[in-house]
Amino acid sequence: MIEGKLIKFYREKAGMTQGQLCEGICSITHLSKIERGVTEYSGEITYLLSQRLNISLDEEFVSYQNLQQKLKLWHDTFVMQQSKKSEMLKNEIEKEALVQLPEFQVFYQLLSARYYISHYQLEPALLIIRNLQKNESSLSQQDRNMLKHVFGMYYFYNGQYRDCIQILTTIDQSQYHQFEYYYHLAVAYHLIDSNITSYYYAEKALHYFRKTLNIIRIIDTETIMLLQLNAKELHNFKETKERYEQLIRTCDTINEMDRKSKLLNNLAFELYKRKKYRESADTYKEAMDIVDEKVPHYLTILDGYIQASSKGKLLSNKALLELAKNGLRIAKLTKSYNQIFFELHLFQLKNEEKEYYQFIETKALPYLKKMGFTILIQEYERKLFQYFMQTDAKEKALQIASSFMQSEAMKYGDGPPAS
Repeated sequence: MIEGKLIKFYREKAGMTQGQLCEGICSITHLSKIERGVTEYSGEITYLLSQRLNISLDEEFVSYQNLQQKLKLWHDTFVMQQSKKSEMLKNEIEKEALVQLPEFQVFYQLLSARYYISHYQLEPALLIIRNLQKNESSLSQQDRNMLKHVFGMYYFYNGQYRDCIQILTTIDQSQYHQFEYYYHLAVAYHLIDSNITSYYYAEKALHYFRKTLNIIRIIDTETIMLLQLNAKELHNFKETKERYEQLIRTCDTINEMDRKSKLLNNLAFELYKRKKYRESADTYKEAMDIVDEKVPHYLTILDGYIQASSKGKLLSNKALLELAKNGLRIAKLTKSYNQIFFELHLFQLKNEEKEYYQFIETKALPYLKKMGFTILIQEYERKLFQYFMQTDAKEKALQIASSFMQSEAMKYGDGPPAS
């Protein structure tokens, strides 16, 4: 019973033994049974116990129920992407003494880890995860699966997409119904170039977000599905553009500028692939203009803008160099993996061919392989292969060709998992 839990919590908080609390009120055995919720008790006894603890059980019972509700609402803010409300609830929950109750602690810790992950504070998140894993066998099935979900998100935000997939696919969906994790699987599979599987999980995520009326995440999921349609071969551009514009209008309606900038970035990339360099650069520029440079995907947009402007000869070499230097500066400040792309831009813009390919071989490719960026690995392996063939470095070219064939062979296993 909740009253017993509250009495035990405040007794331990006050540093009192059971004997000290119940002296002159009831026996230690009776108090022990009250705290464990295994006996009936009179209101008079619990009133006297609460008086000695200097608490009101009625007020604490209300606080207990309110905290329970706040924790659920805090969880919902992560799924709904409501950052301001999340911050407000976090501050309120941290002031609640009852959050230290054992039955709230695991859920609270898992939500705290999600909070840190959403703010790219990965070290404190990992510390919480590791501490919870030490006692994983004692967790409920719900909490064990949520721990896997949070750990998968940690891997995702850390760029470890294969590790993310490995742990998220072990979630028992019969016991865990927070199907938001389908979306994380869809994005992770997209980033390792498993397009069919990505689309499969995106469809499942879209069904969940529509069922829960989560408009923001519907936009996110439809964006991933659009990317998959154009991944292997270019989809009908008129239809692709119309769908992007529809999603962009939805972002305008709900004032979601961050998501609008991502959609504009993706549309710009589709234009770039179709060699519409001026339209691409203009769209990248529009995306940059509505997002702060401190936002992680700003660098992705800037990288695309430099590529489109360079390919279309839309800016002078001097202007492109300044953009690349600025991108490198921001990447270093934020410790972003995008740093490697701006270094490559600088080598190219300075016509330092040898240094460019040496950097790809010794820095870029090893990092991309470590992080599992399949699409980028293949792109740079092709470039390196051609360079080695041109410079008569046949042995190195054969090594690259072998690596490329292995990665191509892995694609034949790309299909939806068994249900």
